[in-house]
Amino acid sequence: MPRFRLLTAGLLTCTALALIAWRGLPSPQAEPPSSGLFAQKWARGGVILLVRHMERCDRSEAPCLGDTEGITARAGQLATQLGSTITRLGLAATDIYSSPSLRTAQTADLMFGKPIVRQDWLLACSDDDFAEQILSHKAADRNMVLVTHSECFDRLRENLKASDADTPEYGSTLVLYDRRDPQLNIAGKVETDEWLELLDNPNAS
Repeated sequence: MPRFRLLTAGLLTCTALALIAWRGLPSPQAEPPSSGLFAQKWARGGVILLVRHMERCDRSEAPCLGDTEGITARAGQLATQLGSTITRLGLAATDIYSSPSLRTAQTADLMFGKPIVRQDWLLACSDDDFAEQILSHKAADRNMVLVTHSECFDRLRENLKASDADTPEYGSTLVLYDRRDPQLNIAGKVETDEWLELLDNPNAS
């Protein structure tokens, strides 16, 4: 009996450790998507990029780009760099929209070097089905870039029943594919320093 109890205790310990290790693994949705599939989807106009605005000035001690409701000056440089990188994908078949908030508007305009169309539905993301709103604004065979807020990331994950409690970093991009079954597919998340690797490895699986 003691040997059986010892064996049982050992198995329970191993199981617990395995569960802890499994829970500690990053979600596939928190990692960059497959470079090869991403390139194919982009070429077919089947990608949606949900981009969080850059660093808020009212929550930073860094100098502002302008009004305190906008982003910091250093964030403006990062926005320009991020936009230049995404532009390498080719934007001929891409629609770009921004929340009307100053911090998102500044981010979007600096990313693409021109005034970007503002969309009120990207401000509060208060609609119960934000995923459906995204699809209703997406044109067939055209990619879409949405510069918005962390609350919109949260609402979309709720809609798609995707668990990720982490608040996205400034400039983080959620990559979505517009498969209709399910309605949207979260392919992964790309941080500002991961874009070059994603773009420079189009043949990666």
